[in-house]
Amino acid sequence: MKKYIAIILLLSVASLRVAAQGRGYAPNYNYLSTPKYAPVRASAKVRFDEWVEYPTIHPVPPEHADQPAIYLLRDIGIDYRYEGKGINCFHTSHYIVKVLDESGIEAFSTIKIPVRQSMRVPQIKARTITPGGKVYTIPKEKILTTKDPSGYYTVVIAMEGVEKNAEIELLVKTITPYSFYGHYSFQEPIPIQNARFTLSYPRDMMFEMKSHNGFPELTDTLSYKRKNFEVMLKDIPALKDEPSSFANLHRMSIEYRVKKWAGNNERPRMYTWDDYARKLWDANYNLNEKEKAAVNKFLSEIGVRANGDELENVRKIEKGIKTGITLYELVDYDQRKEVLATRDFRSISTYSSYYDDQKNVLDSIISKKAATGPGYIKLFAACLTQAGVRHQLGTTGDRSDYTLDQNFENWYAMDESLFYFPNLKGFLAPLHQYLRYPVIPAEITGGKGIFTNIPPSGIANGAVYQFRTIPGLTTTETQANLNAAVSFTKDMDARVDVAYAYKGYLSTDLRTRLAFTRPEKVRELVQDMLPYLDKPENLAKYTITNEGFNSYYNNKPLEIYASLSNSSLVDKAGKNYLLKVGQLIGSHEELYTENERKMPVDIAYPSSHNRTITVNIPRGYKVLNPEALVMHEEYVNGDLDPVVSFKSDYSIVKDKTGAEKLIIKIRENYTKLHFGAYDYERYRKVVNAAADFNKVALLIGKRPV
Repeated sequence: MKKYIAIILLLSVASLRVAAQGRGYAPNYNYLSTPKYAPVRASAKVRFDEWVEYPTIHPVPPEHADQPAIYLLRDIGIDYRYEGKGINCFHTSHYIVKVLDESGIEAFSTIKIPVRQSMRVPQIKARTITPGGKVYTIPKEKILTTKDPSGYYTVVIAMEGVEKNAEIELLVKTITPYSFYGHYSFQEPIPIQNARFTLSYPRDMMFEMKSHNGFPELTDTLSYKRKNFEVMLKDIPALKDEPSSFANLHRMSIEYRVKKWAGNNERPRMYTWDDYARKLWDANYNLNEKEKAAVNKFLSEIGVRANGDELENVRKIEKGIKTGITLYELVDYDQRKEVLATRDFRSISTYSSYYDDQKNVLDSIISKKAATGPGYIKLFAACLTQAGVRHQLGTTGDRSDYTLDQNFENWYAMDESLFYFPNLKGFLAPLHQYLRYPVIPAEITGGKGIFTNIPPSGIANGAVYQFRTIPGLTTTETQANLNAAVSFTKDMDARVDVAYAYKGYLSTDLRTRLAFTRPEKVRELVQDMLPYLDKPENLAKYTITNEGFNSYYNNKPLEIYASLSNSSLVDKAGKNYLLKVGQLIGSHEELYTENERKMPVDIAYPSSHNRTITVNIPRGYKVLNPEALVMHEEYVNGDLDPVVSFKSDYSIVKDKTGAEKLIIKIRENYTKLHFGAYDYERYRKVVNAAADFNKVALLIGKRPV
């Protein structure tokens, strides 16, 4: 439920991707009870007020009585205005939320508003209206500000009087430097009864927009030398998150961009992908002689030879930067004793003749061994260039959040930087310090990115950019494998020797956790991986190998071995014993609910899971229900090849001493990233087969004499 907090607040202050701000309004409260109608432009009969002096409570909409909360109002206004020599964006967000149960109360009782860099917040209003009509207005002294270790500020408001059927109202006005790109969603996991979106700007600006998932197409109007877009929507249904889905791709939303400026007849379309590629080059490949000298010295120190083996140089450069230069998200500009960055997330040189020049000066980055993101990327580009490594710099976005449209040049979602190496056919993620080439974040694979074709020399022959598909690791490269052996004491308690091997994306989170875990806490981390470990002291021993980041080079599996005793894996069942063998594969996603599927299936990455469990059957005993181990579900494509599958089977063998062993083989594979909603049922059966196996218990009883 806490996700609703983020929903209400990201638009309250404009997320990092939407720097555009503007004007917002609250409706006349009588409007909230008007009859339903289809989404249309705002009617001239509807009167809007920004903040009524005497609010009234509204009845619970009967059709939404089973919801945790409902937006009575969601109003977003964006206003571009000239200020001085530049343009700023004025943004107003106005929300009224009725909370309907305990989870809704929990979600909206505390409001957190992130305040981004270069943002002014001239006004915040918040109040609660109880079902009895009492109004709790939050005074300024109770609107607090916190600062996180990265230097970001957050406004925190603890709402008063929040109870079932109360209404929470929030008005936030912010001002930021202009952004010529934006994206807003108007569909959330809870219903929205009334929504309004306005965009106002000087008439010499020309915008274009793109609507998604049922958001109306907009046209502008001219009034008082300004252009305006306006749309009002009513009764937007909830789009609840579904397992294995990318809900943000399916929400009703609008994105916009500045197309050109009036009077500029030389360029009918501005801020194109061509411009974007040139901007990438300008920001990262213009170096002065002092910077080049500093980079050459740095390369020498990390053992890079100019025009040497490309793969070795890529590895040395990545390791040298990621382990030798600290990446800061933000550093206070006024911390002049050791300045590392400016308000605009750019590195600054303390050696510059003009101290306040905002530049990515590489000599400062190298000498201070610290940089923000743009400085980090520029240092990578300089090192690769001077080492003679052929490369392209590009950007992409999170596949779960946005799909790049080659025909609509919206730069806002291009927030993940990548280097592509044509000779090596691989990608490097410069800002992900705990990954190594060729592993890049899974969330940016499977889609497209834009890459500059301009060589470091700055002389381009032909197109200056190209789109590239960004492949991820394959099914065989991303694995979670298990080998476990179970034996029994004379009291029929279980002893387990288990070996895990994680490769590819299934190893990344664990490797990063290990890097941050103090040696004395590693044992606790291993214990957390063993949900069937009943007592911490029953972990007899463990070992971990290949945990270093250099293991990514050859995709060496992260291996964890543990030996433990466990009485909770075995239960007495009359004269027999129940071995909860399914617990050894760990918990699994369950898709047992049969609600109608609305969204297609999207998974994070392809993967495979190979598990072998050996049960050493005590002498004089036998497994009475081995057939419970046999499961098989698969979804095949048109060529009858399994796309996703789960299969478990067993065999019983005898060793040289005549002792019996039950050997269980389990294979689980997910080779495809995307399935239509119509394929959900077949996908669900495979996932649930694994969840069902997790519950399997073997009945072990004595052999008849």
